[in-house]
Amino acid sequence: MRKAKVQISANEVLKDLKAGLSDEDFMAKYQISYRQLQRLFRKMIQAGFVSPIQVAQRLCVTKSQVTEVLQEMGKGERALD
Repeated sequence: MRKAKVQISANEVLKDLKAGLSDEDFMAKYQISYRQLQRLFRKMIQAGFVSPIQVAQRLCVTKSQVTEVLQEMGKGERALD
C-alpha cells in the first residue's frame, strides 16, 4: 500500500526558508521525514525556486556559534574537575 503524496506549496517553503526554519521545524510543520525534507529541497532546487547555495547557507555554522560551543565545552570540563 502506498502512502498518499503530500502537497506542499513552493511559496510557503520559500517563506519558511527566508524565515530561517530549522530542519526540525520544517519536518514538524509539513509532517515529513528527514529524507522527505531532503527530497523537497532537491525538488525546489531542480525547479529553480532556490539555488543550492541558498539551501546550503541555512546549514552553515557561524564563527560565533563555534566559539559559543567551545566556551560551553570548557565550562563543562571545568565542572568535571
